[in-house]
Amino acid sequence: MALFKKKKAPEVPAEETSNEETFQFKQEQDFEFVQLDKSIHDVKFKTKPTTYFKDALKRFLKSKSSVTAAAILGVIVLMAIIVPVADGNDIQRENRVLQYLPPKFWDIDAGGFLDGTGYITNAQLDPNTHLPAASVDSGQAQYVEEGIMGEIEESTMITDGSTSSNLAYGANGYVTIRVTTNGGTAHYLSPYINLDLTAENVIEFNMQSAYTEDPSKGGTPQVGVFFYISEEGSYVPTYELVPLTTDLEDNYTLDVTSLINEQINDSSVTAVQGCFGFEVIAPEGRLATTYVKDFQYSVNGTVNTSVSWSDSTAFLAGREGTAWTRQGSCQNSLEDTELLVGSFRYDYYAAAFRDDTFTFSEQLINSYIAKGYMTYTWNHKAGTVGEFALTELGKEYCPIREVTGEVHERFQDIESWSLTGVRSRYRYMYDEGYISTNSPNICFLFGTTEYGQDFFKILFSGLLFSLGLGVLTSIINITIGIVWGAISGYFGGWVDLLMERMTEILGGMPFIVLMTLIVLLLGSSFWTLLLALCLTGWIGMSATTRSQFYRFKGREYVLASRTLGASDARLIFRHILPNGVGMMVTSGVLMIPSVIFSEATISYLLPGVINFGSSQSFGVTLSTAQAYINTYPYMIISGSVIMAIIMICFNLFGNGLRDAFNPSMKGAQD
Repeated sequence: MALFKKKKAPEVPAEETSNEETFQFKQEQDFEFVQLDKSIHDVKFKTKPTTYFKDALKRFLKSKSSVTAAAILGVIVLMAIIVPVADGNDIQRENRVLQYLPPKFWDIDAGGFLDGTGYITNAQLDPNTHLPAASVDSGQAQYVEEGIMGEIEESTMITDGSTSSNLAYGANGYVTIRVTTNGGTAHYLSPYINLDLTAENVIEFNMQSAYTEDPSKGGTPQVGVFFYISEEGSYVPTYELVPLTTDLEDNYTLDVTSLINEQINDSSVTAVQGCFGFEVIAPEGRLATTYVKDFQYSVNGTVNTSVSWSDSTAFLAGREGTAWTRQGSCQNSLEDTELLVGSFRYDYYAAAFRDDTFTFSEQLINSYIAKGYMTYTWNHKAGTVGEFALTELGKEYCPIREVTGEVHERFQDIESWSLTGVRSRYRYMYDEGYISTNSPNICFLFGTTEYGQDFFKILFSGLLFSLGLGVLTSIINITIGIVWGAISGYFGGWVDLLMERMTEILGGMPFIVLMTLIVLLLGSSFWTLLLALCLTGWIGMSATTRSQFYRFKGREYVLASRTLGASDARLIFRHILPNGVGMMVTSGVLMIPSVIFSEATISYLLPGVINFGSSQSFGVTLSTAQAYINTYPYMIISGSVIMAIIMICFNLFGNGLRDAFNPSMKGAQD
């Protein structure tokens, strides 16, 4: 409070004032005492005392980015704790019905954006039904009619090779006659026939001479067509129909009767027995292939179907004509097969949860009756249907919707009964405990895996495991690193020199080598990985702590405290360590995502090394998802996004803590 104040200067006309008079100081005239009648004393502070950590918290809350990162991290950690418990979807058992479902966030048509649908292009169609074709091996179609949205846009696709798909659903194309040895000879022979030389015998066939002469397909072969006669157990080209040539035509129509009669030149011969055939000779040192589109043999205008074929694909598939035989170094396949394909929008969830035909065991039926879902009176007569009815509860929960017949089975002396009927898939999976919702509108936010398991739950279950591993590893490494670095940095001298050399020797060993040696010695387990991560993981924290001690141990407040008799422990933990905690906090916080990254790296480079038994970590989950990056990328994308968010948030959170604990270091690592 002021004890005196300056008097207000009297106003003087401008014309009577001079500079010398204005700046003349007269204490007794310029100042006077005030508040002489009041009692003046110290006033109590109105603000409350604070602590170091309260002050750091206030500074931390001023950083919006750090607070946001902390909030996001909190949400992710809570989800890692809550999701494995709250999500009732089973991730321990396989459910192939739900295999590879895409992510679905909402039960609306969003044009294919995270709504469980996708656009399928060039799906193979069955030419008879014009619906997606069933697999030849499994008999099941990859895409079913219930999942198709809208119309199918059909087109034709050309493929090569005698694949099961081409043979089952393909059409047209060329039969390839391939010489399988360099410079060898291949023969492709028709079924055996009795050729009447008094009748009109005609063969017609089309070839692909452009393919035959293409050097990229092998060497240019000599190709001839003959009528083969059996000699000593094999057929040899006897009567020339097309002489061996490298200059082929595309289309041939040959009068076989005239060509053979000219070569026999004996009118008494009225018939010959043998077969038609192609002879293909590859050039020296090369392979070769020729291509035949169709072959038709007619007698007096009537086609002999046992020898002829018009559709090469149908012919090799056994749907047309009779099989020809190979002789010599000959191999057959297909070229330019036409497949009917379609493009359409597909609802994977509608297809997975559709109703289907199913056989319910008597035990399963009795369990539904016991649960109050239905009533059924057995006839115990195969093919019949007993009295069946759904209860009110069963209308909502019973998997069996319709009974189509009773089935009787007997194995040795054991007989059993079952029911065939229409099954509601989603009700069945809910009743069996595979899914948590008795509704076809269930959404898998991150899709499902190869085994039909909820990837969202798998991911956060693994994240909880990895966060636990990261926190435990960080606590151990931070503790060891701070103690080691504090001793090294505080005492210096020969102590620091000796400790640093030991650190350099340990840190010079590659982590992968160290991990491999530990696994070989101790086996693969959670504790093995923890030991490997802690053997060298504290070195970075030790270096950070040491540098902070060298920075602060010579400050005036430390010297003053030492002068007053403070012990080494007090100087370390009360004066030096709190001032260097900002940098240490940043390193410590970033250690948690670093552990997760290290685990993922090991899982990728050394698959099978990490074995946590029934548990699966976040890193192992991401490593497994990498195998599907080209076919089902949603798994690796969702996991990578979570990993990126964790890394960014830990970084911002750590920098915020550093700035809060040590304002003088603000922006030091930005």
